[in-house]
Amino acid sequence: GFKSLEYLIVKLDGDLIELYDRKERGENVDLAIRNKEDRKAGYEKALEELKIQLEKEKSLTMSMPRFKGIIRVLPQTTVDMSMRNDPEVELIGMEKAIEYEKEHNRIPEDISAENLGFDIRSQDPQTKTIRYIEVKARSKKSAVALTQNEWFKAKRFKNDYYLYAVMPTSNNPELYIIQNPAENLKAEEKIEVVRYFVPFKEIREKGEIEN
Repeated sequence: GFKSLEYLIVKLDGDLIELYDRKERGENVDLAIRNKEDRKAGYEKALEELKIQLEKEKSLTMSMPRFKGIIRVLPQTTVDMSMRNDPEVELIGMEKAIEYEKEHNRIPEDISAENLGFDIRSQDPQTKTIRYIEVKARSKKSAVALTQNEWFKAKRFKNDYYLYAVMPTSNNPELYIIQNPAENLKAEEKIEVVRYFVPFKEIREKGEIEN
């Protein structure tokens, strides 16, 4: 950096000497002189700032970080009312899914609070296989949304991952079961907060209904 800036400054000095000589001979070179002088002044300022910066870097010392503050930036999003979490609706969905697992002689474990990308881990005591179940419940028949974590887990566990969609929850809820939703469903990726929206049409056509 030093060498480059010094080279440019010296070169401009040479150009200016030549321009001043031409001016003395009567040539109109004022604009060219002014441009060269401005560029030279800029290079000289940059050289001085570089010297100061390097001097500061030579005197760095280790110290503990000091907390200044924290800012959380959230995107402005409009959430469909049907997509909002409703604790009562979610509870009905979980109860329906767990009941179904027990009826089929599997041992379900509610791990929804652990944020693992699925709500229920259900083991078949005979085959020792495990179902990783994400439960989505809606008060009416509508689309559901999977988070990025849930979608990644669906891709990872493939045929061991299940989407249980319970809807409507108000009266005689139906349970739609989709195995390996990442490969068997056409989902739309929403970028605002990465989630994968599955239209109800996909759930209806590809889910096995269990009353």
